[in-house]
Parts: sequence; structure tokens; C-alpha cells
Amino acid sequence: MTEPITTPDASRFETLAPAPVEDGASVGSRIGAALALVALLIGLPVALLLLGGSPPIPTEVPSLRDLARQLGPEDLVSVLVGIVWLLWLVFVVCVVLEIIATRRGGMARTVPLAGPLQHLARALIGGLLLTGLVAGPAGAATGPSASDLAPASTTVATATVEAATPAPEEKPSRADRVADRLEGELVYTVKAPKEGYHDNLWDIAERHLGDGFRYKEIYELNKDKTQLDGRKLELARLIQPGWQLIMPADAVGVSRVAVQQEAPATPAPAPRGGDSADSASADAELSVVQDQSETGAWWMGAGLLASGLLGALAVSRRRRPGGEPDEAAREAEADLRLAADPERSRVLESVLRQLSASCERAGVAVPSAYAAVVGHDEIELHLAPAVPEAVEGWEAVDGGAVWRFADDLATLDPPADAEPAYPSLVSLGVDSSGRDVLVDLASSGGLITIGGDLHVSSEVVTSLALQAAVSPWSRSVRVVATGLPSAVESVAERISLAPDVESAASQVEAAREQDVLTGRQVDDEVTVLAIGTQVPGFAMQRLAALAGSRSGLAAVAIGDHEAARWRLHVDEHGTLHVPQLGLAVTANRIGAHHAEAVASLFASAGLTTREGDGDRIAISLPRRAADDAAWLTATSRVGVLGPVLVDGPGEQTERRAAVLTEIVAFLALHPEGVHPTVLAGAVWPLGVTPEVRDANIERARVWLGTDREGHHRLRESLDGRLVLGPDVVCDWDAFRHLVIASRRADFPRDEIDLLRRALKLVRGPAFEGAPRGRYAWVATLDLPRTIGELVIDAAMRLSQLMQDGGDPAGAAAAAGAVLRVYPTHDEAWRILLRSRHAAGGTSGVAAAVDQLHAALGGEPMDPTTATLVDELLPGAGSQIS
Repeated sequence: MTEPITTPDASRFETLAPAPVEDGASVGSRIGAALALVALLIGLPVALLLLGGSPPIPTEVPSLRDLARQLGPEDLVSVLVGIVWLLWLVFVVCVVLEIIATRRGGMARTVPLAGPLQHLARALIGGLLLTGLVAGPAGAATGPSASDLAPASTTVATATVEAATPAPEEKPSRADRVADRLEGELVYTVKAPKEGYHDNLWDIAERHLGDGFRYKEIYELNKDKTQLDGRKLELARLIQPGWQLIMPADAVGVSRVAVQQEAPATPAPAPRGGDSADSASADAELSVVQDQSETGAWWMGAGLLASGLLGALAVSRRRRPGGEPDEAAREAEADLRLAADPERSRVLESVLRQLSASCERAGVAVPSAYAAVVGHDEIELHLAPAVPEAVEGWEAVDGGAVWRFADDLATLDPPADAEPAYPSLVSLGVDSSGRDVLVDLASSGGLITIGGDLHVSSEVVTSLALQAAVSPWSRSVRVVATGLPSAVESVAERISLAPDVESAASQVEAAREQDVLTGRQVDDEVTVLAIGTQVPGFAMQRLAALAGSRSGLAAVAIGDHEAARWRLHVDEHGTLHVPQLGLAVTANRIGAHHAEAVASLFASAGLTTREGDGDRIAISLPRRAADDAAWLTATSRVGVLGPVLVDGPGEQTERRAAVLTEIVAFLALHPEGVHPTVLAGAVWPLGVTPEVRDANIERARVWLGTDREGHHRLRESLDGRLVLGPDVVCDWDAFRHLVIASRRADFPRDEIDLLRRALKLVRGPAFEGAPRGRYAWVATLDLPRTIGELVIDAAMRLSQLMQDGGDPAGAAAAAGAVLRVYPTHDEAWRILLRSRHAAGGTSGVAAAVDQLHAALGGEPMDPTTATLVDELLPGAGSQIS
């Protein structure tokens, strides 16, 4: 019988703080540490000998009389001294074992009953490691090797920058060597300490390899490898924040570093303003960190799921800003923004529409695909049965068992009226290459079960149900569920919850019977039955029979049953095994608290912050006085009232534009200044090395240039905060300045002029089109909603003034400013309809109604707006119903 496996103490793998830079004072610290060790190991027993002597050693077995006699003070002292001697002996054993383990590069065995004494010994040896007193393999872990150190006369600040600069003989820099070593590998970046928790090899192995004991594999892959800070992994317990660790090939939830293509031989432009000459290595370092930041937020790699939820949220917000979300909802939106991959979602929807259109033109049925694999630049469909002849835009491989999209994804433009193929296509998760692995629930031909950890499998089923209800290609899917968090029903209208499995199955059967009786065509509709609770075997048998009874019906449940067509398995770490594809993926998951936070976010989107005209929206006074003229003429300016833009007199490369723009935008919206660590936490929420952070801040400083007095526009205050100079103008500041001035205007014409100027600054929804994984912090600040509220307030006020002045065209223009931000805002459309009627009669209204239908995109028209259309355009009721 094998012994049970015990989990070692996680404190063995604690991430220690970075070692201090070696200087003259280090000699004193070493002497102090040595004296502490001597005091503990030698001073204590000497003191005991002097004060209490040593306990007498017995020479014969004590008699019963000796045991029964009364103990005197000397006996008590002897017992206490003996106990202290025993504790000292145990402590010495612990220290010796820790030193031996340290020199061997391993971990000391647990000493029975040592407990706190062994922890004290471990802390003592750990402290001595940082001072370099303990020799052995750990010696190099306390600082860079001699070959990597800067000259003695170089300061610490310049050493960090110059470490990446090639020597005159073109010797590769440390950043180059690290980047070359990581190319093509799965890489994990050690996280910074947070709330007392330190990243460690045991937890890393447990999260990404499924077994904490596999930390040794990570150690073996990375030991003696120089990191960007010059240090090396010498002990399994000594890892530093920002280190980039190569992971085993089967690791999940980490990104593979792309192999850098050979640069062209053309000379590069000269660096500007202190930018490192070794820009290629800096780029490689930055790309590694960015790859790591893309591994996920809530759900590692759940880009399609997050994109679907954000898309559904955007539809809810097309009519109104919504109410103020609570803190949990703001955090949920920030996580969604960080995890979402809108580009992959858009491409997949376009490809599915293109497939439908190509099959229709060829006069053939859409092939039956049971799975799809979607990467950054490739899409594959797995077909059963195989179809050797592919349609336009596709190529058949493996005898037609796989279709691969052959056209250029970047130029894909399918017809908008083509319905996407495979509406029940959902992502199970991402594989080790970052590709989404999807299955078509309706093509399974039977029951799909997810066995393994019950809690995790329930979260996986919740994820699949939400995807089927919110994905842009799944508008014809209806989900009937039970055992899922009640919050999911308020997230998506197409999800209905049943109290139990029997009720859910009966509801699906009743709907099917009704379709048969009424003769309703259901070929293009799919019903997904999602079971998030454990059910008995006979219920599984019923689900399997129901799912296999007709096409267009899918059932997915937790647990395992032999009647299932697909039997998946997920472990407690979220690794989902798909035997049919021979793959293991990091599963998409949604827990109950995440579902509640998302539901709260959707609930706030449906609220209104004020009724009717009400009181004017309060405005926070901008710290910087600026107007539209200052923004239009500024040498350095920031725009957030639409797609984010930053103009500066300097230059920056296209690959760095996204991160530098976000840095400047964050500082523009925090005019009081922020510490660099706060900036890093916002721009790189999943962690970044200080070198990358500081290098990009310097690039942004060069980009913005200097003012007329020669001061940098991106400067640092005396307390270490980063702040923009007064001549960097933000359109949000200018907008608020003009609206406040309009409220103080003495005459209506002045108020109209100021409001017009303010609304001309609005280019679209705030932060529109943000790159993937960026600007998650705007959700926690609730900026888009705040900006939208004030835009509506200003536009409604201007529209009222124009209507009172008999200027319908001006009122329509004011309403148009709202529609640039909220395309289906009901009140703005009613103003526009009235204005068009006043200016052009029924023909103007008819044109406006067509525009409204296009903006709604199939959504129902607001009843009040529909009534107004009937009034202004008699006989149009059939067109708007």
C-alpha cells in the first residue's frame, strides 16, 4: 500500500525580496548577521551554564522514594535548564539541516515537533542568504554575477539602462540573451507580491501543471539561467517578481513567446532623447511582458466569452448611460475588458457568415462540423463526415476531415445578411498555443458530459450556457438551464432557468411538441439544455435520449455517463481534457460570484440616473483651465471623447503606440499626479518589470517633448509623482470647462455658442475601439458613463434652446451629438424626428425612420418613439412593428 502524498509547507517556496545592491555597508551587515548567529548558537548555552549550571547527569535508576519526594527549587531550575538545553539542541539541528539543504540547492526535511524552531532557523538562513554569509549554490542568487555587473563607478540608476546597451564589440546585451532564450517557449512571469502573498514555484506548478510537486521541473528548466535583472535561479525558493520562467510543454494558461523574425538589413533611425540604442532588445523584452499580460484576467484565455458579454453590454448601453454600477460591477467590467478578444470574435463571426454565403452560392449544404480551432491567423473546422470538396475561401485537408480557411482574415468582408453557420459554437477554452478550441453543441448528436471536479465542471457549464446566449453568431440559440447561478438569467434574455432537471427536460419537450403541432419551422433554431447540478443515472439517460432525438437540440451536463456522446473531464485546476480532439485546454469558467457581478453590471446598464429633464448633471471642476481653442492648437494634446488619441512633437514606433498612448491618457486624467507603481498597476494590471515600466515612461517623456521653458511635459514632482505639464491639453477638461461656462452665461446666445463648441469635441463613445487588454482602468473609474451623462445633459439643453429659438436644424444637430455616443438613445431620436418633420415634412421623417431602423439593427423600437412615428408619418405602423 502506497503512502499518501503530503503537500509540503508552501512557505518553503516564498519569494524573497530582491537583494540590496552591494556597497561598503554590506560588510557591517554581514558582521551583524554573524554575531547574531554566534549569539544564538553559542551565547545561549554559555549563559545557561553561568546562571544555572548544567543539570546533573543521573548515575542510577531513580527509586520510588526519589520519585515521591518533594521537589525543591534546585530541582525546578534543573528541569527548566534541561528543557532549554533540549530546545537549543533541536534548534541547532534545524540550523544545520537548513544550511546543508541550502548548500545542496534543495529543501530541508521537516524535523518532528520542531515547528516554530525550524521556521526560525529557516528565516535566519534566509536572511544570511541575502547578505551572502552562507556560501554554496545560493551565493549567486543574491546578486548579478561578476560578468554582468556594471563598473564600480556606475550608479544603480544608470546601470539599469546601460545593461541593455551593446558593448563596442557588439556583444549581445543581457536583454538580447534573455529574449533569445525565451523564443518559442511557454513563459510565465513571476507576479509582484500582493496583499502579503508571494508567488512561488509550488503554486505556479499547481496552477499551470496541475501538480505542485512538478515545481522541480520548472526549477530544472530555469536554474542557472540569467534573468533580466542579472540574477539567476539558484534555489527553488528564491524567485523574484518579474522573472520569466520557461514552463514545461504541457503547461496550460501561459503564452508561448513568438519567434522573432530576422530584422531587415536597412539601418535603423538614430534613437532620440535617451532612448536605449538597443531598441530591438527592449522591444523583445516588452513583447514578452505583453504576451504574459494577455493570458487572462478572470478566466485565463476566455477572450471569446468576455467579448460576447461586453458586446451584449454595449447593446444595453446603446440607449442610455445607465445607472452608477457598484464596486463589484466596476471590477467585473475591468476584468472583462482585460480578458476580451474582440478582434478574434469579430473574425470568427465574419468567417461563419462567409461560410454560409459560400455554401449558398455553391448550392451545397453547410458541412457538419463538430469542432473548430481558432488561432491568431488561422481557423480550422473539424468535419464529420469528411467533405473532400471545399467551397470558396476554404481548403480541404486530411481527406476533407478538416477545412482550413484559406483567404486573408484581415480583408474578410462577408455579406451582412448571411446568417452565421454553427450558431451553437462555444469555446471550451484555450490550448497551450493560445488557440480557442470550440465545439458545436448541436452537432454532438447526443449528450455532452463534463466529469471530474464538480465545482469546476459547474463553472464550465455556466460559461458554455452564457456563451450560447450572448455570442454574436448565436442569436438563434435558446438556453434552458438548471443548477446554474440565478444571476445568469438576468444577464441574457435568451436564458431561462428551470427549478430542476425534470422541469427543464419537460419544458424542452413541450416546446418541441408545440412546434410539431403548429408546423413552425425550427431548422435554424437551436435549443441548448444546460445542467449545472449532479443528476442520477436515469435522468442522464433521459437527457441523452432527448438530445439524440432530433437536430437543433443539445444537452450538456456535469458528471459522467456511458450514454454520453462526448465525455469530457476537468480537474480542480481548470484543465479540461477533450479526448475526441486529443487536446487539453484551460477551461473557460464562471463562478457564482462572477456571475452575480456581471449581472449587477447589466442591471446598472438598464437604469436611468434621472427622469425627464430633472436637474442638471453635476460637473467636477477640471484642474486644468482649457477650452476648445486650446485643445485644437496644442502641441501636445490628449483626446478621450471618442477613440483615444495623443499628439506629441516627438516620434514613436507603431508597435509602441498603444502602450505609450495609454500611459499619457492615464496621466491626463489624473492631473494631480500618480506614482509610477500606480501607473504600472493600471497600464499593466497583470504585472510588469520595473525596467519595462521605466523605459516606456521615458519614451512617453521623449514623445511629448519639452515646453517653451525647456521643461519636460511629462515630469516628476518632488514627492515622486508623474504629472503632465500645464500645456498638455485634454479634450475632457476642455469640454467640462465650456459646459461650466455655459451654465454661467448671462445670455442665451452665449450659452448656445459655448454648448455648440463643447459638443463639437465629442467624436464618439469615450475610449471607443480600445486595443485588446488595454484601458481596463476606465471601468473602475466609471469614466465612459460619467462622460456620456454630461454629453447628454449638454446636448439636451442645447436642443431645448434651439427649439425655443425656432431652429429645428440646430436642435437636430444637438441630438446628433448624443447619437454619436448612444446610437439608439430614444429621447435624442424623438428630437431628431420632430426636427426633421418641422424642416422637411413626412419625407424628412421617412429618411430618419430608415436611419433609426439601421441603428436598431433588429432591436424593437421604443413604444413611445413608435407612437411618435405613427403620428408624424401616418401609415408607417406596419413598417415599425
